[in-house]
Amino acid sequence: MLVELALALILTKIMDEIFIRKKLPPVVGEILIGILFSLVSFFLPPTVHFANHEFSLNLDINHPAFDFFADMGILSLLFLSGMETNLEDFKKSEKSALLTGIFGVLITFLFGFLFSLYLLNFDIKAATAFGTIYTATSVGVTARTMMDMGILHTRVGNTILAAAVVDDIFGIVLVTVVLSSGEIMEVVIGITLFFLALYLVSRYRLIEKMMDWADKFLHIPFGMTSVAFGIMLLLAYFAQLSKIAPITGAYFAGLLMGQSRHSRKITMPIRVISSAVFIPIFFVKVGILVDFELISCFNLLLLAVIPLAFMGKIMGCGLGAKLGGMNARESLCVGVGMVPEMEVALVIATLAYSSGVFGIEMGTAIITTTIIYVMVSSILTPIILKKLYERYSGSESPPISTQDFVEG
Repeated sequence: MLVELALALILTKIMDEIFIRKKLPPVVGEILIGILFSLVSFFLPPTVHFANHEFSLNLDINHPAFDFFADMGILSLLFLSGMETNLEDFKKSEKSALLTGIFGVLITFLFGFLFSLYLLNFDIKAATAFGTIYTATSVGVTARTMMDMGILHTRVGNTILAAAVVDDIFGIVLVTVVLSSGEIMEVVIGITLFFLALYLVSRYRLIEKMMDWADKFLHIPFGMTSVAFGIMLLLAYFAQLSKIAPITGAYFAGLLMGQSRHSRKITMPIRVISSAVFIPIFFVKVGILVDFELISCFNLLLLAVIPLAFMGKIMGCGLGAKLGGMNARESLCVGVGMVPEMEVALVIATLAYSSGVFGIEMGTAIITTTIIYVMVSSILTPIILKKLYERYSGSESPPISTQDFVEG
């Protein structure tokens, strides 16, 4: 098990370096390492004999310790996502961002839900989970592209960044409902109690007070970081007790922690340990879930969800931006900028698979399709966004030059 973890950590960082140099999302490289592990386990014999000695080639990628690191990766990832959620961006473009986020989630969810319900013959719960996978937006790729073009802090840029906050929250709430365990009344009561507790924690600034205490009494290195991580685990556990997904607790712990005046002290250490150890193992695990024994059973119809999700994001987010007061060309740019999906989509797909919402064969196929979508959207979005910018900035009435955008 130690060898597998060592290989995963070293190889993911090598792939990160390669992908960053090629200006590609490093998460894709980490997933490819997982696919490589799965490939090796499938094709290579478990042992080989050489010079009267037996050597094991078996990668123990299903060891509980590997799963533990991957689970910590999911929680750390959502905790960081919450901490780094910038509510100030949301306030800058509140109306357009809210409508963009709502319509983007709604239209994309409906496309995925109806597609899986009627063409893949899913039941309601599986169709809901399938539709939820493609709702969350990862604007890291878009933000970098807009930064390079000098339009990040414009009305379009602010709307995209802020709408991603709405997307994340709606996506987390949806997956909370989908992956809730127990009867309907238990789920409703659990969700109600959880969000009531969150409100009280926020209202009485309990996390702020706990961090004040840690700052005052703990003078050892990274004492506050450990307390913050512990609070995240406690909220994740409380979410689990409430019959909802632990990642919900982790995300909202990060959201509350991010508003604390101590957030600057703890964000970097948590990002370092999470990005160095836990999060890469999670994405390796995602790649490992691509099971080559089941690849012959892959339903090619699933690939149709890729252009469908593209259209859902562009139409839904574009419509929301238009209703929020943007012109048609700005709305198109917002729609395209909201297309990429990454971490949260993979988390939802993986959790739905591991929770048994999909069968093993279909779950593997859905994870594979999600990985393909992540790769395709990460590559195509910057290209399309730049083409739109070049096309319009070269026209007589450039709609997306920085002069046309008013800070929200």
